[in-house]
Formats: sequence, structure tokens, C-alpha cells
Amino acid sequence: MEPVKGYFDYCISEQCLTTEDFIKTKKLLIELGYRTIAINQVLEEANLEPKKKKKKGEPRDVIDIVPAPVDVAKYQDSGVLKILNRLTIIFSNQDIFNKITKSPNYKKYHIIAILPLSQNAIHFACSNIDADILTYDPENKISYKLTRKMYNQLVEKGFHYEILYSPVIQDSTQRKNMIHTSHLYHSYGKSKNIIISSGATSSILLRGPYDIINLGIIFGLSEEQAKNSILHCGRNVYLNSPTRQAFHGNSLCTTIILFVVGRSRGKTIMFVENVCDTIETSDRNEKENIVEDEDEEMELEQPAQKKTKQ
Repeated sequence: MEPVKGYFDYCISEQCLTTEDFIKTKKLLIELGYRTIAINQVLEEANLEPKKKKKKGEPRDVIDIVPAPVDVAKYQDSGVLKILNRLTIIFSNQDIFNKITKSPNYKKYHIIAILPLSQNAIHFACSNIDADILTYDPENKISYKLTRKMYNQLVEKGFHYEILYSPVIQDSTQRKNMIHTSHLYHSYGKSKNIIISSGATSSILLRGPYDIINLGIIFGLSEEQAKNSILHCGRNVYLNSPTRQAFHGNSLCTTIILFVVGRSRGKTIMFVENVCDTIETSDRNEKENIVEDEDEEMELEQPAQKKTKQ
């Protein structure tokens, strides 16, 4: 498993690759202290509606409903910044997920995020969806009712709740919606498993880690939670991702990783048992090292406490 370090931003819009020079954006991210980012591609349910039926005898086009992930290998030439692929699925109908999960392109993404648009969709997410991030579009108010039980169910499944800060900078209405939703997360789940991402469509909207920690106070987070939202929780998302493939192009190794990392996807195959044990041990050791490194980091950066008279 490749090590990860530094600060995380799991929502850099695909527009950054097409509308501006991404090399400059990458340099800015490295200067700000980010070491792991994800290029976000969006799949909307409205774009998956069936087209007109073809007549008999006409050849059928085999089209993958999930877009192919961006080739990030050509952008991480320096080796300092690790770039991942992220797919955000916007849906209201649960039936669409059967088609999406069967797609060959779906398995090529490192991070899977969902954006449910209905009450049925959020219930389906709690029971059947295996993903990494639950995100929210601040352009509209939250379209479902979240409860404390549902919040904790998703936390137990390994989900992380995402807060985007670039919409907060851009628009007052989006700022109100985002702050309202973040305070709901505090009410229902005491802001467990929160990550803060940029959602930036341009390098102008990027901010440094310490600015984000200050913004975390507005989102109802403590100083420690705000720091973990771009550090410790980001590492957990990477380590627990079920779709991450440590060995690209090797389906057997991909299957091994799916069993090892956190969430079970079926019965273990006996002839790969020893390989799984080896990977699981190294995975566990890496998690322990990450926690120890972060504890040391936090101890060094925390201000000294004032002495009080007894």
C-alpha cells in the first residue's frame, strides 16, 4: 500500500483540468500543504435516462453509463502530490445503482461519493450502498430528513460527511445552506466523520489548511475536529475506500484489497488467504503509524495551556 501524508482535499472539480492550467493549480496545492487530492467527476441520474428504442435489425451501441475516470497519472509527475479519481453519484431513484455498480468504469475510481435527493435514496444509502462520502449540494436546501439513527448507521458503514467551503466563499445563499446543514450534522451526530473539501472549480477558490480550520468553527466543529477533517478523517477515507485498487490491471489483487479494507464484499477465497493476511497486517501497521504520527503532530502544534490557581 502506498503511504499517504499531508493534508487532503477530496473535491477538486474536473473543470480545473479543462478551464485553466492545472500545473499552476497543482503547484498552489503543494505550497498550501496538500499532499493528497481527488479529481471529482459527477454522474447525474438525469443523464442516465434511456434513449429511444432502436428498430429491429439495427446494431445496439454498448455504452458504459459511468464516464471513464480522468487519467491522473500524467498530472502527478513530481510525486509530491498524490492524485485520486472520485465519482459523485447524484440520484433519487435507488434502481439506478444496480446499473452503476455493474459498470466496468465504476471499479476504476478510488473514491465514491453519493448525493441523495430523496428520502428513499437516503434510506437506501443507509442499508445497501457501500461508498466513502455523503456530500451535499449547497445550491439547494437538504431534500431529505436525516435522523440521529441514520447518521450513526452511515458512520458505522464507514461513510464520511462532506462540507464544501468554496460555495461558502462565493454566494450568501449557499453559505446559509451549508452552515445550516453542517449544524444539523452537529445536532444529529456531534460532527463525527466530517471532512472539509474545497469543491473548487478554480485555483482562486482554494484556501490553506489553517484558514479551513478557522472556517470549521463556523461549521460547528471544535478546533480538533476541524483539523481532523482535513487530516485524520482524510486518511481514513483513503484507507477504507472499497474501490481503491492498489494493483491496477490485476483483478485478483483488487479482490484481495476489497476483503482486506474494512468492508466485506463476500466470502473469502481460501487460496488467497495468506496474501490477505500479509496485506491486512501491513494495512493495520500503517494505520497505527498514521495515528501515532498525527498525535505527535497535534501535541507539537497545540498552544500551551494557561496555569490556573487552585
